[in-house]
Amino acid sequence: MDIDRELFDEENSYMQIQDRWENFGTQNGIADDGYDHHSLHGAPRFEVTEKINALLNGILTTDENLILREYFGIACQQRTIEELAEVNHSTEKAMQSYLKEILQRIREHDDTLELWKYLFRS
Repeated sequence: MDIDRELFDEENSYMQIQDRWENFGTQNGIADDGYDHHSLHGAPRFEVTEKINALLNGILTTDENLILREYFGIACQQRTIEELAEVNHSTEKAMQSYLKEILQRIREHDDTLELWKYLFRS
């Protein structure tokens, strides 16, 4: 009897996977809106990722880059300000101020404007 139940469970799993594949791009039977979810403003995500990585590597020091990526969870596990302060032997207030400085440098850098132009090109 157990073999019948195992085969039944396996068949159900297979059918669920088939149903998901047939309904790929739809949600609860609603037709797909045609939006490419693997792009950002019409640019392929891998290109945007490469440009962001180049931007961060060009503007920031290694330590600043690591702290920013850990705070936002970019290609690593996201950490809170408290965790970053503890790891870097700093206070939460000092770490928050440091993150603000890093973000301000990124905002004011010329390469950031180039990335914005790339994303919002017409």
